[in-house]
Amino acid sequence: MVRLLVFLILFLVSFIIKAQDKPAAFLPELFKDYPNVRDIAIAPDGNKIYFTVDGLKSKVAVIAFITKQNNGWSKPKTVSFTGNYRDLEPAFSQDGKRLYFVSNRPAHKDSIQPKDYDIWYVDKIKSGWSKPKNLGQPINTEADEFYPSLTKNGTLYFTSARKGTKGNEDIFVSAFKNGQFQEPISVSGGVNTKYYEFNAFVDPDERYLIFSSHRPNEGQGGSDLYISYQKDGLWQKATLLKNVNSPALDFCPFVDSKTNKFYFTSQRTQVKRYYKKRLDIDWFLNMYQKGSMGLNRVYYINFSDIAKKKY
Repeated sequence: MVRLLVFLILFLVSFIIKAQDKPAAFLPELFKDYPNVRDIAIAPDGNKIYFTVDGLKSKVAVIAFITKQNNGWSKPKTVSFTGNYRDLEPAFSQDGKRLYFVSNRPAHKDSIQPKDYDIWYVDKIKSGWSKPKNLGQPINTEADEFYPSLTKNGTLYFTSARKGTKGNEDIFVSAFKNGQFQEPISVSGGVNTKYYEFNAFVDPDERYLIFSSHRPNEGQGGSDLYISYQKDGLWQKATLLKNVNSPALDFCPFVDSKTNKFYFTSQRTQVKRYYKKRLDIDWFLNMYQKGSMGLNRVYYINFSDIAKKKY
């Protein structure tokens, strides 16, 4: 009897540990009515989470947020500065007083036509957020700029398809000096290649950089998540993150160091190409609510389960 009890305990412990090694859907009940959610950003105080609710064809998108409550999280609300164009990829400054985001809204107020994607920002004011401001040169160009990520000293990492990239898109970095962002440079070392590198999250202390890349003969077939560690001021050769990638698109990384949680967006799906049993309309609704139809969905996993180094 004792041996059986010990066996059952060990089995349960191993099952729990194994389950923690796999990503889980983030707040599935809260997001079940929003089948295309991506880009998570947690406020520095941990009381608000910002994210993107994307259109099914990614023509328009809004930035929304939820607020921590005693019994969990509030219902999603849209921010005051979104709703007319495609706004996405929110990112906080380290003090939480500024929120950066990406938008294809026109740079000039006398125009209503969408343009290329630029990085914008809003500042925290008494009534909420200020009116959006275009970050301008030298960050924004006539090409697309995406996915801002900030360090403790204000250095900005982002993706751009501007001239001079090694591939179709590269990761750039811009130091913040004398109240201004400096001329961006391509991230050196083992990060950028002749392929796509995009959606880079930088550790606030610049110890590691996590990003997505589509590299033939690597990964599981879609764009996968990679990590590069900085050593002696140089970014080392990026390696695939373990336990998170899938055959679909995996992107939009975010690390909450306070809770040791790694968040990312994935288009992974449970849908098969053939079903022996006939499907009905309720099946489709159920799959949409689960986020298992190949649309964007936020997942999370313990960061210590995927990183080579412990932080």
